Amino acid sequence: MHLNEKTKAMLKLIEEDADSFAQRAEMYYKKRPQLVSMVEDFYRTHRSLAERYDQIAGIRQQKTGGSPFSPLKHHQPEKLMSFANDSYDSCSESCDVEESGESEIDDPEQEEESKFDNCAELEEVQFVAENDVMEIERLGEENKDHKDQNKQKYNIYEVVMLREEIEQLRKENRVQKDELNRKSITFVELMMLREEIEQLRKENTAQKDELNQKDIICGEAVILREEIEQLGKENRVLKDELSQKSIICDEVMMLREEIEQFRKENRAQKHELNQKDIICGEAMMSREEKEQLSKENTVLKDELNQKSIICGEVMMLREEIEQFREENRAQKHELNQKDIICGETMMSREEIEQLSKENTVLKDELNQKNIICGEVMMLREEIEQLRKENREQKDELNQKDNICGEIMMLREEIEQLGKENEALKDELNKKYIICGEIMMLREEIEQLRKYNRGQKNELDQKGNKCEVTMLREDIEVYTRENRVKNDEQNPEDSVCGEVVMLREEIERLGKDERAQKGTLSGEVMKLRQENSAQKDHLKQKDQEKIEVIRHLSLAIDMLKQENVKMRSFIAKESANKWKSPFGFKNFMGSLSEQLFNGITKNQPTVVAL
Repeated sequence: MHLNEKTKAMLKLIEEDADSFAQRAEMYYKKRPQLVSMVEDFYRTHRSLAERYDQIAGIRQQKTGGSPFSPLKHHQPEKLMSFANDSYDSCSESCDVEESGESEIDDPEQEEESKFDNCAELEEVQFVAENDVMEIERLGEENKDHKDQNKQKYNIYEVVMLREEIEQLRKENRVQKDELNRKSITFVELMMLREEIEQLRKENTAQKDELNQKDIICGEAVILREEIEQLGKENRVLKDELSQKSIICDEVMMLREEIEQFRKENRAQKHELNQKDIICGEAMMSREEKEQLSKENTVLKDELNQKSIICGEVMMLREEIEQFREENRAQKHELNQKDIICGETMMSREEIEQLSKENTVLKDELNQKNIICGEVMMLREEIEQLRKENREQKDELNQKDNICGEIMMLREEIEQLGKENEALKDELNKKYIICGEIMMLREEIEQLRKYNRGQKNELDQKGNKCEVTMLREDIEVYTRENRVKNDEQNPEDSVCGEVVMLREEIERLGKDERAQKGTLSGEVMKLRQENSAQKDHLKQKDQEKIEVIRHLSLAIDMLKQENVKMRSFIAKESANKWKSPFGFKNFMGSLSEQLFNGITKNQPTVVAL
């Protein structure tokens, strides 16, 4: 009954309900100690039953001596025999006691009664032993089943933990994929821009094909008149620009003279700096390195500002692409209008060619002036850089003057300390001499004491008190002289202590300076490494952005050139079909004199990056 209660308690622990599989596994894991304790109790009860069975079987064998019930022992499991090995000794002792008691019985009637009782007892014991064996076998099987269930539950718990780890890994993979998608957005945008450029090119080729197919193109008399008026306005603007650029050339000459003056001043200042660098020495190395690092940081900030400007230029390029799209749409609309309108443009071709020649001349002049303007901008930048360098050099000169003053003060202090050390050395030599004299005086005093002692002995013998008083007075005089000498020696000892303290302070200051130099050098090396890493990173980003911008600028230039060619081709085709019914030739001849320096409407722009 006790075993049944234990099995029921174990089943209650195992068969408790849970909301999910993971909670059930966690519950089994928490209740594992209780289950282990229950299994240990089962083990103890089985062992006690096996020991009881072995005791009963041993008693039965010894009493019957080969009865037909003896083979039941062989049916016992091997596990129970192994658990009950320790109980055989106690059984054998009890059996020996019973045999000794039986040997004392002599009556045959008592022997028959005892045999009958023994047979009844053996039958009962056999029945109990068989029941115990069956219970033990059943409990062993149940224990095996419980162990298997516990193993399965532990394996299930491990599977659940592995599934949770797999889910975490999946979440991490999703996060990494999201990051990769974000990083690929920039690449996708570049690809979209390239595709847009290719689409624009295809549209341009399609327009060219349409122009080749449309041989019958109408003239544009009104459009040509408007173009001629615009060319006159542009010629006037160009004349004004030429006058302004002549003024700019004069300013360039003045700026060059100023640059030469600044260079002379820089050379003089550099000469002074070289002279002062010789004076300053290693004291300025750490400060110069810090200043260089600050300059490098400013340069990095300027580079970041330039990169922001480059991003703005990229946005401008995108806006220009959109403008080109609108121009292409307008050109398509114009082509549709030209299919309806018929005109004659033969007379205006010669005048347009003359205007194109004049435009080429003006373009060359404008290119030269643009080059001059670029040089002016470069010279202005050089002037600003030279001014900045002059300011920095002036600041360095002021700092170096301050450092030179500090160095002179330090040298004067060092000289003063050297003089003080020499004075202290002289005082120490004097003190050594005084010490030698003191030792001589002590020896003399000891000799005088010995002499006085001898004289005292003599006075004791002679009893001359007058000589004793004289000797006492001499002793007092000698003691006074010794006290005076000791008082003179004490201030000299204080001076020696001060000298030692000064030396210790000088050594401490030297150690502090060395430690500061070491820390400064370590910080400078760290800052250099960080700056080099930042420079490399910025250079890589600059190269990537420059390549993207270069591709975009090339594509835009090609599109502009193609648009210019298309317009020139349209003008030529319209000139072939032009016929003036109202004497347009005379009108164009009068305008050609006024517009001698005209240019075409569609001049290609230069994108400066």
